[in-house]
Amino acid sequence: MDWNSLTLTVLAVFGLLSLVVTLLVQLIKQLPELIGAVREMMSALKSDIEGDDLLAEHREAERPARPEVGGEPSRRRDQDEAA
Repeated sequence: MDWNSLTLTVLAVFGLLSLVVTLLVQLIKQLPELIGAVREMMSALKSDIEGDDLLAEHREAERPARPEVGGEPSRRRDQDEAA
């Protein structure tokens, strides 16, 4: 093996290693975003499987009570109850 072949081989190996390291660093930097996207996708799929009615009931339970103005119930609450 002559020096030219040895030099080109070493350069190719180090170039490949630097490319792999760069790609791994970029992947590690994007992991939190990737994990968040996967969780969002899984929750969207789960809500489709469970049905929209269950999700709507869950949202209604988490919604805070409407504030009363001047100690009296708001008009909107009265309208909602009448409907």
